[in-house]
Amino acid sequence: MRETYNIAGLRQLPVDFIGFNFDEQSARFLEAKDKELSHLKETIRRFENKHEFIKKIGVFVDAEMEFVLEKVKEYKLDYVQLHGNENVFYCEKLKKEGLKIIKSFSVDKTFSFTNTEAFQYNCDYFLFDFKEGQLDSNGASIDYSILNNYKGETLFFLGGNINPKMEKMIKSINHPKLYGLDLNSGLEIEPAFKDIDLIATFINNIQSQITI
Repeated sequence: MRETYNIAGLRQLPVDFIGFNFDEQSARFLEAKDKELSHLKETIRRFENKHEFIKKIGVFVDAEMEFVLEKVKEYKLDYVQLHGNENVFYCEKLKKEGLKIIKSFSVDKTFSFTNTEAFQYNCDYFLFDFKEGQLDSNGASIDYSILNNYKGETLFFLGGNINPKMEKMIKSINHPKLYGLDLNSGLEIEPAFKDIDLIATFINNIQSQITI
């Protein structure tokens, strides 16, 4: 996210994490708006002063380690999400710096979950990001059954253009390691600007389908 009032709106909802993108090549690059950056930075840093349970995630793509450490300190980030081709040794070094790590994997029908095994000791969570090319407007082309091939112990987030049309499909997933949903492009008005009302409705609909 990037707009201060959009962030404020999301903070009123029952969300656990808010992401901030530090990839300069991304349309969601946090620091693209220089005029508002100082205020935005202070807004993000103030999270911890309000005793909130929302965690701040910094998204990085094949970034220099020094850059990641700099932004973690500057914005007081709680987690880093590695969304590029970072290897196990990269994750291990960041872990030794005391960082909490979410490693993203781009998933399609040919993906082998054995690729995650080497990362499990250095990552707190995985993100299984289903490739955009698999999706139609209803998400009908997604084959979530391939998640059954994941036998690891690391909890994972599910991502990949998740949108309201996919609610029933998502609730049909029964995997013991599914931890949460990564809500992004499918619930945006434009890159980095979330549709707060749509997200609120989506969360309510998902929760109403849970039997306790």
